Amino acid sequence: MGKWIFTGFCMAAAVLLFQCAAKKTQTAQRFVEPTVNPNAVEPEPVQTPEEIAAEKEKKMVAAAESVEQGATKDWLTQGKDILNIQCASCHKAKDPLQYDEANWVKHMSRMVPKAKLTPEQAKYLRVYTLAQFRVTK
Repeated sequence: MGKWIFTGFCMAAAVLLFQCAAKKTQTAQRFVEPTVNPNAVEPEPVQTPEEIAAEKEKKMVAAAESVEQGATKDWLTQGKDILNIQCASCHKAKDPLQYDEANWVKHMSRMVPKAKLTPEQAKYLRVYTLAQFRVTK
C-alpha cells in the first residue's frame, strides 16, 4: 500500500511540474519583443490644412500661367470676384467646372459685352475659369 501512495505522489508531482513549466513557456512567449521589418514602408506624413491650401494655390497659379503668360494669384482673386459679384448680379454665378474650356470661351464671348466688362476684367475672368477647369482635370 505504501508503494502505491508513493507512486501516486510522484505522478501528481510530475503533472504539477509539467503544467507549471508549460505556463512559464507561454508567459515568456507573450512578451517577446516584436522584430522591425527593414522593408516596411513609412506612412506618408499628414498634410495640415495650410499646406493643402498652399499646394492648391500653387496648382491654380501654374494653371493660370498655362492659360495666359504672366498670370498671378491676384489675377485669380480678381477673376473669382468678377464671377461672384458682377456675373452674379444678373444671374446665379456659374460653377467653372460646369462647362469645358471651349464652352466657357463661347459663353464668356457672349456674356462679357452684356456685363460691360473691361478687356482686363474679361482676361481675369477667363484666366480664373479656365484655371479652375485645368486644375480639376
